[in-house]
Amino acid sequence: MNNLPVIKELSSDLINLIAAGEVIERPSSVVKELVENAIDAGATSIKIEVIESGIKKITVTDNGVGMTKDQIKLAVKQHTTSKISTEQDLFNIDTLGFRGEALASINQISLMQIVSSTNGLDGYYYNYKAAKLIEEGPSAMAKGTKITVEKIFFNTPARFRNLSNPYVELSHITSLVEKIAMANPTIAISLSNNGNNILKTDGDNNISNLLGKIFGVNVAKNMVPFKAENEFYKIEGFTSTNNVFRSNRNSINIIVNGRTIRNLKLIYAITDSYKSIIPIGKFPITVLNISCNPDLIDVNVHPSKLEIRFTDESNLKALITRTIVHAIHDISLTYNVRDEDLNLFSKSNDEKIDFKDDEIKNEDNYTPKTPTKSLDELWEEFDVSPSNNSNDNEIKEIEEPVLKEEPTINYHQESIDITKKKFSDLRYIGQYHRLYLILEDDDDLYLIDQHAAMERWMYERIYDAFVNTKNDSYELLVPLKIEMQRSEIALVNNKLDEFLNLGLEIEPFGSTTLLIRRVPVWVPKDNPEDFVYDVIYSIISDKEINKAIMYDHLAKQLACKKSIKAKMHILDSEVQALLKNLDSCKMPYTCPHGRPVLVKISSYEMEKMFKRVI
Repeated sequence: MNNLPVIKELSSDLINLIAAGEVIERPSSVVKELVENAIDAGATSIKIEVIESGIKKITVTDNGVGMTKDQIKLAVKQHTTSKISTEQDLFNIDTLGFRGEALASINQISLMQIVSSTNGLDGYYYNYKAAKLIEEGPSAMAKGTKITVEKIFFNTPARFRNLSNPYVELSHITSLVEKIAMANPTIAISLSNNGNNILKTDGDNNISNLLGKIFGVNVAKNMVPFKAENEFYKIEGFTSTNNVFRSNRNSINIIVNGRTIRNLKLIYAITDSYKSIIPIGKFPITVLNISCNPDLIDVNVHPSKLEIRFTDESNLKALITRTIVHAIHDISLTYNVRDEDLNLFSKSNDEKIDFKDDEIKNEDNYTPKTPTKSLDELWEEFDVSPSNNSNDNEIKEIEEPVLKEEPTINYHQESIDITKKKFSDLRYIGQYHRLYLILEDDDDLYLIDQHAAMERWMYERIYDAFVNTKNDSYELLVPLKIEMQRSEIALVNNKLDEFLNLGLEIEPFGSTTLLIRRVPVWVPKDNPEDFVYDVIYSIISDKEINKAIMYDHLAKQLACKKSIKAKMHILDSEVQALLKNLDSCKMPYTCPHGRPVLVKISSYEMEKMFKRVI
């Protein structure tokens, strides 16, 4: 019996459906292709309206050159375009679209109507269902084009079922439109969902105003311009100071000849500029605009046109890093703290502070609260009360030690049996190099890494708070106001219940702002902003990851941030509090990253080092 598979030619409809899947992945793909066509058509105004985050309906209206009825009919066919005509054109592309696939692909998986006019008088419309012409005729239409796409993926149910919920799909659309707006500041672009305005730009080429609309007013005030060029490339844009940063790379935007792209190597070139400037694991907000001759880049890499190959990419990377380094080092990197912030934290707990509503809502006057804390304040956050002994409270300047080459000492680590001996039973001798605590009992000597010890206690406390379904929280005297991108706001709105389960009460407040009214008890009372940002970004970035793994990672990150740092003087009373906290830990002998907290040197080993025994 012949079981050989039969090779056959696919039908044109099936071929077109396969091709459509390469170009159209989700509603944001439709928006991208339609808006890019509008830009290529010379539009100065583009209106994007979506219903149910584009899952139900997408309408894009522009005031570009428009199309005649014959051009419309030709435009929906596969591989028809006005942007290239020869093989050489493919390697010298100066438009956003060029493949001639967009409208044909959209047409295959939706109900689509195209209405267009070249003169504002004689318009014409075509209605399609899965690429089949249903109806056509004359229509009143201003100069330009209006395309409506409904019931996306109605004929490909598997792809429809794989769409995310409306919040996530709206986030993708909003993020896309924000990037397109930054790439085209001279075009007025508006986006609405279910009739609610999400973004509206003026098209006046006012970059600062545009950045304020997208990232928020505070971010716009902390953006630094930069500009440079070499023999191949010209770069310019804006990047953030050390006053604002993010927990992921989503706010790094790269634009090449008006096209937004993804390129991890260029992102690394940007982040390399911030080494030692912003905390590890944080990323700047950057809008990088690259201009070059079209023949220096290859955009024909992928149907999405988001990936580009560059000529002499290494020199481009060096130019980017060097330029941004100069830009951010030419300004003051001192963190700005307002006088009222300092006054707020100097007030007693009993003193009532009255804030007017307009003080909270005025975005122009708002800056994040990041006061400088002493070690005493750090402990007070976690209900530890240092003594008032004058000798203990005096922190003296200690000269940096001169490191000398010492003979190698071999010793082994041992743990204490917590059932027989408690950390708090050890006698504190002193601090070595402001890194290690020296302790003893009746027989042996012990060294504790002060940072690792507090990090372990903090980690277990925070992790328990995460996994505890009855998370305690406290209400902030003044709601914390934080700014995020519109696309991120949509993701936050999708997970409000999850945040509430953590003890974090969040209220949307404007298009780029959130109000934090309650926070978990483990969040410091004087400066919760950094913690809240980290929690929010970790939650909204979570996709298929196991929650326990995500909570563990976040607890480690937050614990490290709030622990005693190296080279920090520590009071006797603080040592005793730390030892008691270690007694309460489930695993007090290593930090969350696996480094030892405690090292024991026995009296016998000590005697061997001093040649008292053989």
